[in-house]
Amino acid sequence: MRKRLGYLLVATVVGGLGVAGTMAAEAEWVISGSGQVKMRAPSMPRGTTPSVAKQSSAAVVSWSAQELVPDVRMDHYVVTAHSADAPARPSISRTVAASGGATESVTLGADDVAGGRWYWTIVPRFALWAGDESGKSAELNFPATAKASPAATQAARAAPTATAATAATAAAPAEAAAPAATTEAAVVSGTMPAAVPRTSPAPGSTPGDSPPSSTGTAPSEQPPKPVEPSASDSAPADIPE
Repeated sequence: MRKRLGYLLVATVVGGLGVAGTMAAEAEWVISGSGQVKMRAPSMPRGTTPSVAKQSSAAVVSWSAQELVPDVRMDHYVVTAHSADAPARPSISRTVAASGGATESVTLGADDVAGGRWYWTIVPRFALWAGDESGKSAELNFPATAKASPAATQAARAAPTATAATAATAAAPAEAAAPAATTEAAVVSGTMPAAVPRTSPAPGSTPGDSPPSSTGTAPSEQPPKPVEPSASDSAPADIPE
């Protein structure tokens, strides 16, 4: 009886040690405590202040290219011209696709900026994200563009017609232009060509008859030739002695 109790006690102790060992082994693989994980999200930069210059009557705006993260540049920019006049004019905006270079630029024509004073700002954009607007550029003043009057416009339109008429006159034959030049010279100098004498037709003549020459002489009739005596000194038979 005592032996059975001894065996049962030994078995219980061994079983308890096995369970305790398993729990200790599992405890070695569990990590207790807490940790912090940090992740940095990219942010859109503020636009760089642009530089501006006059080119004839236009404005050239340039600025440095910007990146979202290293080696990832903005894909486009919004350039805005702000009026410094009083009262202010409406702003002018241009969307400029990035060229991929170190600098970007855009030109605003004379029709956009004429007669006003302007400054510019830049907003960088990447897809649907937009950065903050840049600082103001220097101001530029552009004179008003003179507009042509209606009379000048009409004269400019008529100029090709006058040129064509002049070319047509110059292309006329030289022999046809010569008499006109002579007649014009005579009228300008105040002299007229000498009148050609005209002769009235003789009474009884028809219009078809040609008038007598003013310089010629009428032909004279020759007198009849006298009859010379014969060599025999005798009169002809039909002439009485």
